[in-house]
Amino acid sequence: MALPEKPALPFFILLALSIGWSSCGGSTSKAAEASNDIAAAVTPQPKAEPVEEDTTAAEEPTDTSAATAGTESAPDMPDATDTSNNANKSDGQMAVRTVNEERLGIILDLISQDLEAQELEYISSKGQDCSGIYHKIKDLVQKKMSVLGDKTKFHYPSFTEDRNSRQIAQWYYDHNNFHIVQNAIADRNLITPGTVVFFGRTEEKYSNITIDLLTNPGKFVHDGTNGKIMHIAIVTKVEKDDAGNVIKYDMMHGRNSRNFASRTTANYDGPGGYGKAYAKFPFGNWNQQLVALAHIETPK
Repeated sequence: MALPEKPALPFFILLALSIGWSSCGGSTSKAAEASNDIAAAVTPQPKAEPVEEDTTAAEEPTDTSAATAGTESAPDMPDATDTSNNANKSDGQMAVRTVNEERLGIILDLISQDLEAQELEYISSKGQDCSGIYHKIKDLVQKKMSVLGDKTKFHYPSFTEDRNSRQIAQWYYDHNNFHIVQNAIADRNLITPGTVVFFGRTEEKYSNITIDLLTNPGKFVHDGTNGKIMHIAIVTKVEKDDAGNVIKYDMMHGRNSRNFASRTTANYDGPGGYGKAYAKFPFGNWNQQLVALAHIETPK
C-alpha cells in the first residue's frame, strides 16, 4: 500500500523563511562591517609633539595681516583700562601695561580662530613658522584694537628687521619690555593675555639665564653656546586658582610641519602642584623651558 505523501509547506511560508534567512545574513555582515569601522576609527590620542626650531633669517616683506573675512566683533569694552596689576611687577623689565587685558584676550582669541580656520602650514618662506605667526597676530591686533594701533603710543618689532624669535626677543629687550624667567613658577603671575612667551631648545634646562644666552646678539642664531631661544607664542587666555595665581594658559603659535598653526595649552599638572609630568619644564611648551616674557605692545 503506498504511503501518504507529506504535505508540502505552503509557498508563502517558504518565501517568508527565505527572506528571514537572507535578512539575518545581511545583518551579520553589516554588524561585522560596523564593528570593523569602529575599530578603525578608535585610535589612541597622539602624544604632544615638540615644535620645530625657528631658524628663519630676515626675509622680504610679506603681508602678515591677512586673515579670514568675517571676524566676529569683540564686545564693547574700553580699550585703555589698566587691569594688569603691573604695579606689583617691579622684579621684571616688562613695560607697564595700560590696555584692557580682558578685551585684549577676547580679540586675540578671535584672531586665533580666524588663523586656525586658514589651516596655515608651518612654512617659513610664507611667514607661517612660529615667528611668522607672531608677526601676523601682532599686525592684526593693531587693526582690531584701535588703541594698540596708535603709532604715537606704541611700537612693535618689524617683520623685515626682526624676523626670527631671537631677533624679536632682542627687540623687546632693547625697548625695556622683556623679562627673563629664572623661575617659571615664581613668575607665573606675569603671564597675561597678550604676553609673548619665549621657549628654549628642546630638552635643555637653563639657569642663570642672560640675554646673550637667549638671543646671541648680532648673530641671532644658535651657535652651540648662545642663541637658545627656539620658539615663540602669544598668550590668549589664562586660568587662575582661588588665590588669584595663574595655573594654566593657552597660547597661539605656529607649531610644526605636522600641525597647522593653532592654540595649545602650556604645560600644566593641575591645581596645586607641578610635581608630575611637567615638573622639569613648568609652564613650558611640552619639553621646552619657558625662558622669557614680553607684552605684545611696547609703549613709546
